[in-house]
Amino acid sequence: MDTINVRVNEEDKRLLESYARTNNKTISEVIRESIDDIIENEIHLKLYQEGMKEFEKDPVTYTHDEVLVELGLKKEEL
Repeated sequence: MDTINVRVNEEDKRLLESYARTNNKTISEVIRESIDDIIENEIHLKLYQEGMKEFEKDPVTYTHDEVLVELGLKKEEL
């Protein structure tokens, strides 16, 4: 496993230590999880933005029941 050094001020260090201790984690775990969350959130945001662009081109929506009927998971009500 590789090591990356991160410089933080004393206040941030205390905050990291306190958070890690409170959640029974190491500082490394807290930082790794935080980085994962940031990257995942950015990916979700980009997917949302792409989806909204597509929706703006063709703003058709379907109800939950319509989707179930389309997938053959529910019979169409007469």
